[in-house]
Amino acid sequence: MLLLGLLTPLLGLAAAAPNPNSPSKVKIHGVSLLGSGCPAGSADIQVDATGTLFEATFSQYEVQTGPGTKAIDWRKNCKLTLNMEFDSGFQFSILDTDMIGFAEIPKGANGQCSNVFSFTGNPQTVTSSIGLPGHYSGNFDLHSGVGIESWSPCGGSTAILNMNTACAITPTHLPALIAVDHISGKLRVKFAVQWRRCHYNLWFSGSWRSLEIGVLANRVFMFAHG
Repeated sequence: MLLLGLLTPLLGLAAAAPNPNSPSKVKIHGVSLLGSGCPAGSADIQVDATGTLFEATFSQYEVQTGPGTKAIDWRKNCKLTLNMEFDSGFQFSILDTDMIGFAEIPKGANGQCSNVFSFTGNPQTVTSSIGLPGHYSGNFDLHSGVGIESWSPCGGSTAILNMNTACAITPTHLPALIAVDHISGKLRVKFAVQWRRCHYNLWFSGSWRSLEIGVLANRVFMFAHG
């Protein structure tokens, strides 16, 4: 597994804009990439100053079929893992995703790309996919306004976000291509996350209450809701 902790110029502490429903800081401890679509030195990760927008770019992510190609060319994938640290009492989920690339698919062939997001410790996954039936020629954008309630676990100040992107073409005897787009020279995956405070249901004063856990100046505050 390739650790890219020194690759990203913005990797490290990110000061978030003031928002009571998001942590005051988000720190990316490490990024790892593994798969045929992201060989060493071919990928980069960027995170914005708010800790809510991420972009992964791949310069050698290319799927090819047809004469002279091999099984390793017919499907590519890359698993990205982000080890994140943030203020205790918060959790986040995937809000929005984009995967931007180029495809040249002849009539009779089909291409497909997918993104699967998950959190270590949470069995739920969020999947988005796009079909590229032939004849198709040009850039594509796999966009998904996910909005699925799959949140990072509560109870700590760290979370591991996993993303697995994959592209494939069938049948394999026809010449076809899924690759980087012509403008940037890279295949790009962008995703945004949303934050919220953790809520816990506890028995309190003779009834179940939803408790909102917040952290301010290293002190823990609990806000009870009926």
